[in-house]
Amino acid sequence: MTTIRLNPVATTCSKRLMIAAAGIFLLFGNADGMEYQSRDSIRAAVDGFLQHRYQGDRDIEVEIGHIDNRLQLAKCATPLDVIRPEGARLLGHSTVTVKCSSRPGWKIYVPVRIRRFRQVLVARHALPRGSYLQPRDVMLMRRDVATLHSGYFTRFSEIQEMVTKRNLRQGHLLTPGVVKPPRLVRRGEAITILAKSGNLAIRVKGHALMDGRKGDVIRVRNDRSRREFQAQVVAPGVVKVNI
Repeated sequence: MTTIRLNPVATTCSKRLMIAAAGIFLLFGNADGMEYQSRDSIRAAVDGFLQHRYQGDRDIEVEIGHIDNRLQLAKCATPLDVIRPEGARLLGHSTVTVKCSSRPGWKIYVPVRIRRFRQVLVARHALPRGSYLQPRDVMLMRRDVATLHSGYFTRFSEIQEMVTKRNLRQGHLLTPGVVKPPRLVRRGEAITILAKSGNLAIRVKGHALMDGRKGDVIRVRNDRSRREFQAQVVAPGVVKVNI
C-alpha cells in the first residue's frame, strides 16, 4: 500500500517540493489504459464523511484543503474509506485519511480545517485597566472558538464583579487572562471578622494582614485579642471564620 501525506499549509516553493515528492509515489506512472482516481471523488468522499460527522450542527464550518492535481492514484475498485486518524485534532487544522482498500491499495492524508462558531463576550468599547465590568461594557460576537486558545466567556455571569487586568480596545476578546476578581480586602485595612458557629454569628473588628479577593483565605488579626488566624474573604471589608 502506498501512503501520501498532503501538507495543509504550503508556500509556492514547498508546494513544488510536495509535488516532486508525491511523484515518487505515483502508482503505475503513465501506463497506457490506466485509470486514475479523480480529485473530485476524493473531495466528495471527505465531504460526505464530514457532513455525516457534523450533521445538523449549524455552528460547524468545514474547509477541505488542497489536493494536488498532479497526484495520480490508481482508481479504486471499491468505495473510498475515510477515517479520522488517531490523535487528529477535532477542531482547527486537522487531517483525515482517505483509503483505497482494494488492490493495489493506497491511502492519503487530506488536510481539513474545522471551525466551530459560538457567541462570545468582547469589549463593547475601550476599557481602561482596573475597570469594573458592567453589562453595558460587553457584547456578544460570533467567533471561531477553535482559534481561541486562551479561553473565552459566553455569559456575563461568568465575569460579573470582575475587573480588567489591562487596557482593552473595542472588540477585544474577554478571556481569563485579561480579567480578574477585584480585591475586596487590602493589607493593613480595617475589616469586620464574622465568626459563625451554627446559627450563632459574632462580629468583631480586626485588620487584614494580606490582600484578598472573594473566596481567598488570608491572615487576619483580631484587634481585641491581638490573635492572628486565617479567614475567608466573603465581601468588601468582611472575612469569615468558622468556630
